[in-house]
Amino acid sequence: MGKENLVENGSGQYSEKPKATFSLIMGVAMAVIGSSFQYGYNIAVVNAPADEIKDFFFGPYKTVVIINSTTPAYNYTTAMTSLNSTQFPFTEAVIKTETIVVDEDLRVYRDNMYAIAVSAFAASGMVGSILVGPVVKRFGRCGGLMVNNCISLIAAVFLGFSKLANSFIMIIIGRVFIGIFAGLATGIVPMYIGEISPKEWRGAIGVLNQLLITIGILVAQLLGLQGALGTPDLWPILLGFTAIPSIIQIIARPFMPKSPRYLLIDQHKSDEARNTLVKLRGTDNIASEMDEMQNEADSEISVGQMSIAQLFKDHTVRWQLIIVLSIMVAQQLSGINAVFFYTNEIFESAKIPAGNQQDLASVGVGVVNVLMTIVSVGVIEWAGRKSLLVWGFGMMIFWCIAMTVVLNLLQTITVAWISYLSIACVIGYIVGFAIGPGPVPWLVTAELFRQAARPPAFMIACLLNWTCNFLIGIGFPAVNKATGPYVFLIFMVVCIAITVFLSLVMPETKGKTFQEINNLFAKRNGVRESSTNNDKSMRIPLKDFGNEAGDRV
Repeated sequence: MGKENLVENGSGQYSEKPKATFSLIMGVAMAVIGSSFQYGYNIAVVNAPADEIKDFFFGPYKTVVIINSTTPAYNYTTAMTSLNSTQFPFTEAVIKTETIVVDEDLRVYRDNMYAIAVSAFAASGMVGSILVGPVVKRFGRCGGLMVNNCISLIAAVFLGFSKLANSFIMIIIGRVFIGIFAGLATGIVPMYIGEISPKEWRGAIGVLNQLLITIGILVAQLLGLQGALGTPDLWPILLGFTAIPSIIQIIARPFMPKSPRYLLIDQHKSDEARNTLVKLRGTDNIASEMDEMQNEADSEISVGQMSIAQLFKDHTVRWQLIIVLSIMVAQQLSGINAVFFYTNEIFESAKIPAGNQQDLASVGVGVVNVLMTIVSVGVIEWAGRKSLLVWGFGMMIFWCIAMTVVLNLLQTITVAWISYLSIACVIGYIVGFAIGPGPVPWLVTAELFRQAARPPAFMIACLLNWTCNFLIGIGFPAVNKATGPYVFLIFMVVCIAITVFLSLVMPETKGKTFQEINNLFAKRNGVRESSTNNDKSMRIPLKDFGNEAGDRV
């Protein structure tokens, strides 16, 4: 084996470099394209065509009333040709005056009905998160994705044909189904890609989950523009588009590998797990990884998959659970989805002109979100999980303060350029979120728990995340109205609290096996470290490389 195929583990030992095999690429790509993309898409898809949908189902709340009035007008032609006649050279001119009449009751009804459809996504997302454990236990990780695609297709039918059926109830039902889909996806996808990824790439691959979410948000913003599908005629296609990623994933199912950890630890199929792992790694040298999984399987053979109640009672995962739940709460209560759900309203309060300028500003926010998540993919295995979380939340603190200052200035200063500072503040806020607090929480949830605890951990983490998401979606307009330009100070307090907490208690997990990560918490949890072979079977001393390696040392 040549040295070019090995990577140093930091202790003078070498292990074989991971390979981007076809099996690994297909598993990760189809999981994030078919599921994560849809989650992001459906976060933002209802924003742009909101007025068109409300106008179709409930009618416009603004009506133009034309008032006709008459006034004498001098007719020059009649006067010149009829000087000797008795015809009076004056006629009555009709003046048309347009007045916009606002039906306030209809406006409130429209907004309330649409709020129900929007919030149904987050409410049913909570239901989907509760189903993560039972679904992956019954169908496995890969099979769970296929079950979830069926839910997505049902949602697409209701959403896409709602206009044809002239039924707003179908919009609400569609949003309920797609919310259940999203709740399941937020648990199953990071679990699946984390279990099939080599430990050296688990961070970067885990961030791909969030990257496709951000791309989904951006695509929804672009397709929702008036020049695309956000029109009175095409918005059903915009909503029904969510079926396409599911169809792609279903077609690609035969090429997606099962989780070898699920096969070995949960189903005790060691031969199938070994064959799957060989395809994923592109090598027969998988003894160390098989041993690590087998050790975990042996230690949990009498446990099986934990329930949520058992998870909370198990003191061996106490601090892992505290950290993950704290991050999930902070991710949502930092206000990120308030920004995405109500971007146009935020820009309107900052006096950005309505229409194309607000839409383009929203798209700009989406582009930055994607670009900075790509940066996170590139640096996470270098910077580490903890650093990206701490620095990301730290940046959000600064931009919350900046946004508060800008919004206050707008109360007293009418200079146009100050309004556009709000765009810069929102973009800065998104940069901080996208670099760490956006992608990393889902990754560390997959990393911090052993196999038996992972499904219930995802269930409770996703449930808490979706609950906070729902509360932000429902409560932000009222809070924003009550606090005015100081609303971002609430988010700032959350960011400060989580930054201090993570700095003090969270360990770094990059490049470590699941068993090694579990041992990082042993002392804090008050338990003994479990034995691990630390991948010794794949580690090769430099002296075994031959003279060439020795000369280079």
